[in-house]
Amino acid sequence: MKKIFTFAALLCAAVTMNAEITAMTCAEAKEAALAIDRGNQESATGTDSVAVTGYVTNTNGSISRGQQTFWLDDVKGNVKTFQAYWCNIPEGEDPLNVGDKVTIKGFLMNYKGTTAEMKNGDTYILERVSVHLDTMKVSVCDAIEEGESLNDGAVSDDYFSVSGRVVSVDMTNDQYMQETFWMQCADNEKRFEAYYVTIQGSEFAEIGDSVLVLGKLTNFANASGNVIEIANGKAWIIEKGEKQATPRVSVAQALEIGQALEQGEKTDGMYLIEGYVDSISSAYSDQYKNISFFMTDDMTAPTFDLEVYRGKFNTDIPVGTKVYVLGQIQRYYKAADPEKELEEVDKVQISNGTVYLNDPQGIENVQNTKVQSTKVIENGQVVIIRNGVRYNALGAKIEK
Repeated sequence: MKKIFTFAALLCAAVTMNAEITAMTCAEAKEAALAIDRGNQESATGTDSVAVTGYVTNTNGSISRGQQTFWLDDVKGNVKTFQAYWCNIPEGEDPLNVGDKVTIKGFLMNYKGTTAEMKNGDTYILERVSVHLDTMKVSVCDAIEEGESLNDGAVSDDYFSVSGRVVSVDMTNDQYMQETFWMQCADNEKRFEAYYVTIQGSEFAEIGDSVLVLGKLTNFANASGNVIEIANGKAWIIEKGEKQATPRVSVAQALEIGQALEQGEKTDGMYLIEGYVDSISSAYSDQYKNISFFMTDDMTAPTFDLEVYRGKFNTDIPVGTKVYVLGQIQRYYKAADPEKELEEVDKVQISNGTVYLNDPQGIENVQNTKVQSTKVIENGQVVIIRNGVRYNALGAKIEK
């Protein structure tokens, strides 16, 4: 009750200080937003600040970087009248739930003439509903099956705690301790994404770690297909994977490994690739501290087959520089699109790898403890040792 009174008082104070703020119901806000002239633009924003009050009727249940997206209506239920798009949640507050009563303050937006919304507004919580969090505990395989039953873009009503092992890491954010990684169903090799989840601890998950991810399932649809994911949830590291020495390979060896993969597949483990920068494919970004370039073993015979995509580094790198790149090897594939006159793309790539100018010694790679798999270089060739059995880079068993 004390917390409700506090935020109600803050709202009153904010409205009193600015007499220009117009109070609106959700229905009024929708009508006013859709009346904003967009011209030829995708969206248009009003010029007057408003305060819209209503009940939360739909939300993914997650806060990301202090913001949350949810829908409002003038009465409790499931009608989505007005959207609060990534609005600011008071610091220290739990995510909003369906049934909460709030006021959002900001500017109305007409998005595509179909959606009335407020973007990045400030949220004032007036009433909280009593919520019993019933969490469904599932494996990665079960989570994917459950997510595939949802319509495109739909979010589950229930919360799920999904347990599995990390097979790939796409992104880490030190400031917010958020990470994007993938888990995989062993039965059918379908993948499940933990998208921008907040790590509950002081270190990020690595390949091979056993993790638990909590949140609502989403059937995310894009041009490349559907992805089953939990977005902006929470994640815990249950068991760290076993660390082993990271294999060191040349550009030619990295290409051999990548070309042996299925289209779009990444290696389970990390590699340290040594070579030279022979061409810049995307200039250094001072904002994101990364650069994209192609690598070669011999500057007199560049191949343009192995690309380091958005390699992490803190300054520009000239062509001809010798570098060491740590990351997963991926066979990057994109089908041809005749309608857009785009040709097929099939190349080997290191995405978001770490770039070094000096040889980094003693790097360790986290391996899956359930499947004892080690990659080594013997007589200049890649040898994969999995559960005591030896294979070459193409996956063929090496007979004794």
